[in-house]
Amino acid sequence: MIHKIEFKGEARVAYELSAMRKMYRVDQYAHLLQVRGKSATDKKELMDILNSLPIRANAICLVNLVTANRPTEMVRLRVRDFDLKNRSLHVYLKKQKRWHTKRLTPEVINAIEVYIREYRLKPDDYFVGRVYKSGRYESTAISEIGYWKALQRWTGLTGYNFMKSQVLAMHIAGADLPTIAQQTGHKSLETLIQHYLTVSEITVDKHL
Repeated sequence: MIHKIEFKGEARVAYELSAMRKMYRVDQYAHLLQVRGKSATDKKELMDILNSLPIRANAICLVNLVTANRPTEMVRLRVRDFDLKNRSLHVYLKKQKRWHTKRLTPEVINAIEVYIREYRLKPDDYFVGRVYKSGRYESTAISEIGYWKALQRWTGLTGYNFMKSQVLAMHIAGADLPTIAQQTGHKSLETLIQHYLTVSEITVDKHL
């Protein structure tokens, strides 16, 4: 069987792509390549914001911040995954396909206990779940997009902001990389450094 392939067309596209790449290397177009990542927020200021939220939003956001969980991990959490007595949370890391234990602070534990009592959550209930306008709670695994929208509505931030803020706070407090990775669940220290431990404005301002 013989197929007709138009190599001239492919060569033209390759030529145009090459020309575009060269154009972006010119200084006057450098701004088109500027990438601005999600910034970290001062943890103390962020905690003040979270503690002003309603009971459910407060508990969910505090857990997300301190554990540095990803949205994929938050939406799958069940109440039974929390070991409040031992200040621990057992998280299934979907990306790595393994369970990992993270630590909780007394303040976060208190917020969780208030949330569980207020909404009468049972061990098998989803921690985030869904709450309707009427205030009725439904135990269901909401979508990651739905969770992202909830964080945006409550705080104007994303889970990535939370993770970066927690990593930075631990780093400033003197935690070494293995300690930070133990809390965040990162398997690669290199990934942690590249994506979450870039020098922050807070650090720069401290030394000005």
